[in-house]
Amino acid sequence: MRIAVVGGGLTGCLIALEYAERGHQVMLFDREASLLSRASAANEGKIHLGYCYAADDGFRTAERLIEDALWFRPILERWMTPETFDTCVCEPFYYTVPTDSALSEERITAHFARVDIHIRERKRHLGLAYLGQDETPDFTPCQPDHAADAPFFLTQERGVWPIGIAERIDGSVRAHPRIELRLASRVHRIEPSGSKWRVGLTEPTGATEGPFDIVVNAAWAERRSIDRRSGHSLPGSWFTRYKFGVIVQQASLLLAGDVPRNTTATSGPFGDCVHYPANDSLYCSWYPVGMCFSTMDDELGQRPILPQPPETLMRGTFEGCATFAPVFRRLAALPSPLPARIVGDFIIAKGRSDIDDPGSELHRRSDHGVRELAPGYWSIETGKYTSAPRCAIECVDASLGRA
Repeated sequence: MRIAVVGGGLTGCLIALEYAERGHQVMLFDREASLLSRASAANEGKIHLGYCYAADDGFRTAERLIEDALWFRPILERWMTPETFDTCVCEPFYYTVPTDSALSEERITAHFARVDIHIRERKRHLGLAYLGQDETPDFTPCQPDHAADAPFFLTQERGVWPIGIAERIDGSVRAHPRIELRLASRVHRIEPSGSKWRVGLTEPTGATEGPFDIVVNAAWAERRSIDRRSGHSLPGSWFTRYKFGVIVQQASLLLAGDVPRNTTATSGPFGDCVHYPANDSLYCSWYPVGMCFSTMDDELGQRPILPQPPETLMRGTFEGCATFAPVFRRLAALPSPLPARIVGDFIIAKGRSDIDDPGSELHRRSDHGVRELAPGYWSIETGKYTSAPRCAIECVDASLGRA
């Protein structure tokens, strides 16, 4: 068959690779001039086990993310060697509970205990190891060196280096003989053509490509607007935020080896940091500074203009992260120009309010996946970076079964 995939992020690239590997011809569209250059690269790379979703009383978010996380490495290893994947894996995350956390320390620790029990059960049932790592102990109360005076817990959760993953997947896509790339091509709508589909591009060309037997809308920021313009509005309210973080280069050198432990401050509008040993870079984010835009509109366009000069935002991020890792104050005090850069993109999920609202739907992220909007037209909500590989396989399996 001839198949179109809209969106060249991690989900779209893995869908294209899977279709192509099963013998189909794929045309992969992306509005950017390069693959995996937006949300798939501009995130901390945490492979969630559900620890930070303690506000989901039904536990469905943790259940879904644990399953997705256990499949993350086995699926990606179809396109990279185990040795290459190992270089992208980071050290485990510590979690800390600030005094103004939206949830109590008791509620969070009870949730952590439930998460660990479910991880063991799913590992045993699936016969999979989380990111290929050896067995690790359950979450452990601790107090890391130079940490802030707040409760800390060492967990099983780890991250991966998103840029390293992106480089390997980009290379696999470009090398595959059954994938044709259409980069710098913004899709406007998907329209029927008899029993098949055509992909309509935006002006000035207004060109269309097709016909295709199957079309998958795996776009991230523009997925809902493409579906709507194609005659398929998704139910419910959707809340879009623009979040940025800061990447610090040569972190070990700048901090004389005193790199902060990988840490997440929970639960509410706080932040996190993660060190990528593969290139000695440090990602950090602080929600009150880094969340600079929100809307319920699905027409997003380009990234928003930052509200302050980049260095001001970087220093504000460092000061925020210093509340859980005081070593960040050393970064905030560095002279200009800072050896750092801002990275960010849209975060999209169902809901009407932000995560500082304990009742927000953003605390429940379990209903992502693939939907067939019309015969042969599939739309996929990835949800989290963690979920991209499993969502990609579910999409291909479902669409080929339907076809």
